[in-house]
Amino acid sequence: MISKRGLKTKVLVWSILLIMILTSTSIYAEGTDVPTREDIADEYKWDLEDIYENDEAWEKDYKKLEEMILSIDEYKGKLNESGETLLKALKLKDKAYRLVEKLYVYANMKSDENTANEKYLSLADRAVKIYVKLETKLSFMNPEILEISKKKIDKFFRKEDDLEVYKFYIENLFRSKEHSLTAAEERILALSGEMASTPDNIYNIFDNRDRKLAKIKNENGEEVTLTPGTYSKMLDSTNRDLRKRAFEGEFNSYKDYINVLATNLSGEVKKNIFYAKSRKYDSALEAALSPDNIEPEVYENLLKAVNNKLEPLHKYVSLRKKLLGIEDKVHYYDMYVNMVPSVSSDIDYEDAKGMVSEALQPLGDEYISDLNKGFDNGWIDVYETQNKRSGAYAWGGYDTHPYVLLNYNGTLNNVSTLAHEMGHALNSYYSNEKQPYITADYPTFTAEVASTTNEALMLDYLIKNAESKKEKMYLINSYLEQIRGSIYTQLMYAEFEKIIHDKAEAGVSLNASTLNETWGNLMKKYYGEDFAVDELVKLWWARIPHFYMNFYVYKYATGLSAGITLSDQIVNDGNEARENYLEFLAAGGSDYPVELLKNAGVDMSTTEPVEKALDKFDELVDEFEVLLNEE
Repeated sequence: MISKRGLKTKVLVWSILLIMILTSTSIYAEGTDVPTREDIADEYKWDLEDIYENDEAWEKDYKKLEEMILSIDEYKGKLNESGETLLKALKLKDKAYRLVEKLYVYANMKSDENTANEKYLSLADRAVKIYVKLETKLSFMNPEILEISKKKIDKFFRKEDDLEVYKFYIENLFRSKEHSLTAAEERILALSGEMASTPDNIYNIFDNRDRKLAKIKNENGEEVTLTPGTYSKMLDSTNRDLRKRAFEGEFNSYKDYINVLATNLSGEVKKNIFYAKSRKYDSALEAALSPDNIEPEVYENLLKAVNNKLEPLHKYVSLRKKLLGIEDKVHYYDMYVNMVPSVSSDIDYEDAKGMVSEALQPLGDEYISDLNKGFDNGWIDVYETQNKRSGAYAWGGYDTHPYVLLNYNGTLNNVSTLAHEMGHALNSYYSNEKQPYITADYPTFTAEVASTTNEALMLDYLIKNAESKKEKMYLINSYLEQIRGSIYTQLMYAEFEKIIHDKAEAGVSLNASTLNETWGNLMKKYYGEDFAVDELVKLWWARIPHFYMNFYVYKYATGLSAGITLSDQIVNDGNEARENYLEFLAAGGSDYPVELLKNAGVDMSTTEPVEKALDKFDELVDEFEVLLNEE
């Protein structure tokens, strides 16, 4: 789950479904039990006509952008002439980005509705091509601004009041001056953008179209396709044999291509290292953290912090073993089933909306009103359909309302996903409403805060209002899984990501054996003696699309840690904490992420928020055990 509000975020970290491999076969076999898009009522589909009424309107804007790109050259070599000239150039850049963002968002979301639809794969490919063309045309701008003296820049700001909205952008540009290149070099890097997206493109085509989904028999003996939705639901089954068969079917669909996937991930790592070296960074990690003005030590300290608090996770695995009656060791497929029988299965989507709305009441009337606006006005694409993109995300552009993609299947986890993605959506909604375009796109470091704050509020509310011990235990288990999934698991991912980049930077080949061994060692360390690290689970890394997102995953951990802290403050400290939080949601990217969060009430430059979240995990394990032992 990830917010994809910004165009650059999408280009860098999500797939462009390439026209060159349109001949791939759909992952859904003919006669599949998954519904078609036509089977779903319109009220459960997002309304992309709010962006473009039809494809012809998209084509009209595409031509408009082509003309706009041609006009960029008239500013080349002239940015130092006056504040007025610089302002006009920056406004033109923003105008062009807003237009390409709109084109890109529409094309990709239409493609995500049905990844086998060649028409929208083609539009998506054209959108990325024109984005790269725009980036290439604009590549002179930053180096040219950096050639202007600080004294002259200050004079420009004094004479042109409207330049003030670009002050943070320009100051941040000068902060990274030592890593900026000449105009010619920047142009070369811009031209490489489409090529550099190849590993991500290949992975997404494989995962969403070419991967051969297994067919297994369900508890009723009926053969079903192991889609992402059905697989998730089977891992929550109390039938261990079914869970095991689902796990084996899913993981074997990656094992069959493990050498290709290893080579592809190696290509992604090499790409990151190439860009880091090109910009004179000491490591790919430093380069990835630099845009958020975060030092590598912050990342490394997070890994140290979680490694110092692995005992609560080991205790949790042992508790699972005891409660599930497992005689051997706990396996991967035992980690997702609730430790107590479900009290909230098959939750109707309409009920899910009501649960989310009720739980988020501490955020105030305006927030709830805007939440319901999103529920009722074509923001959300709800159900899984054939060839629809898997997973969930929130996205949109500055000139669109937010959009949310779900594959809702009625589990409590999916209700939590709805709260999560609507957190992203309203973060974008408020940022776009309050900020000019240049500072509206919130940094990726803060992107997961709004979403996880919503999840924390919802689970705290449900636990406090549980109607029985059984329900309370079920909900505590859900909260434990949220922390395990978003902090322990994501920091394990983050440690894996750092290790493989360190290995590649040291000249070690990243083949399947190396990646599997690295992953297996991490699982042994994180999950403890009661967990079985078999050969098949060692290729878990091959299922993670986030490894094509250049050190993104640790932000889930910082996001939830901040979210837990902020949700506690909102519930316990009242109006002031809520207002500080809502101001944070509207702040976009108007400051560095650590500063934005400090203003909201949490200091992410320290490990304290992560440590507190893991302490909460430990407390929840203990509370669960107390309830378990009560008569």
